[in-house]
Amino acid sequence: MKKSRPFSRISVFLMIFLSLGVCLFTGCSEKKTEDDPDNWMGLRLEETEENRYATGFTIRKYEGGAYRLSVSGANAEYLILPEKAESPANVPSDITVIRQPKQNVYLASSSVMCYFYELGAKETVGFTSTKAGDWTDPEVKKAVEEDEITYVGKYNAPDYEWLVQEKTTLAIENTMILHSPKTKEQLEQLGIPVLVEYSSYEEHPLGRLEWIRVYGCILGKEEAADTFFKEQEELFLKQKKDRTEQPLKVACFSITPNGYVSVQKPGSYMAALIREAGGEYFLTEEASGEEKDSGSLNLQMDRFYETAKDADLLIYNGNIYGVPESLQALVREQPLLADFKAVKNKNVYSVGNDLFQGPTKVARVMEDLSAIMDGTSEETEYFHRLKD
Repeated sequence: MKKSRPFSRISVFLMIFLSLGVCLFTGCSEKKTEDDPDNWMGLRLEETEENRYATGFTIRKYEGGAYRLSVSGANAEYLILPEKAESPANVPSDITVIRQPKQNVYLASSSVMCYFYELGAKETVGFTSTKAGDWTDPEVKKAVEEDEITYVGKYNAPDYEWLVQEKTTLAIENTMILHSPKTKEQLEQLGIPVLVEYSSYEEHPLGRLEWIRVYGCILGKEEAADTFFKEQEELFLKQKKDRTEQPLKVACFSITPNGYVSVQKPGSYMAALIREAGGEYFLTEEASGEEKDSGSLNLQMDRFYETAKDADLLIYNGNIYGVPESLQALVREQPLLADFKAVKNKNVYSVGNDLFQGPTKVARVMEDLSAIMDGTSEETEYFHRLKD
């Protein structure tokens, strides 16, 4: 990537001031009023592409190759246009316009990288907020180390000057940006469209994979995205197993620095994978006691002991706090674990950040999970047995 000296901070602030001045003196577009999906901003609807698993987005295709992307979690609307297509007049201010194809994309959501790679569009990614050492994919890690993809700072404090100078065409953020709304606002004021993606909120693992269709539309690779999704769906479904007669009870957890046990909720990605592989997740919706049934939950050790002591399989989630060096090291950290059935049987595995950075690999993850649940493999690509 060609590098040159960034703009000064004064020039960036001047751009922000001028963009605000345009709105003040000429008037920004009005917000949308009546919503007519069949005739949206004068565009004629051709088809609505129904999702098979995903619930977090809707894609509608309009004449001229335009797409309307609705992201329900963000309550946001996006108009995706071909590179040379004329934009409708008076686009409402609450609709973000994204043009195909993209160059110098800024990915602040690390899990999105795999979608771009699978679609053969890695060259469109110019910037990231994830350091080289935090990537698990060797190819991505090397690209960041060699500055083919430039690290531009943390997601909540990127180098705005650099992004502007290098003509960034799109910023893709995960929901962490909601904790730093001013960052999103500043990117938009600098003329960089921002897509906040909610793929991690999907309850079904294939729902998370189906977000590849979103990036297929953005990159002008709709057919490739559909083909890849259908292939992976078929491979995933081949791994599904019915263990209703004697399902394995499985718990997924990690130990926090302050001694709590962080467990995956019943509606989480890992819990859904366990059920799809025919397992019984140890924590029920009633036992979680939470309105939101996804993500993680912190429990006292005695509560975890009550609910997971008899689990047949323990999976240690090393995504945030890292993986214990050994089974003995884990027990030293929490001595009560020595009484757990899975620990006594040495049926404890770890999973790392590579699983969460690679939603497109879900079929392979299912294959590995089925293998350790069947007891046919002690070591897989994604799951590693903790040894003494």
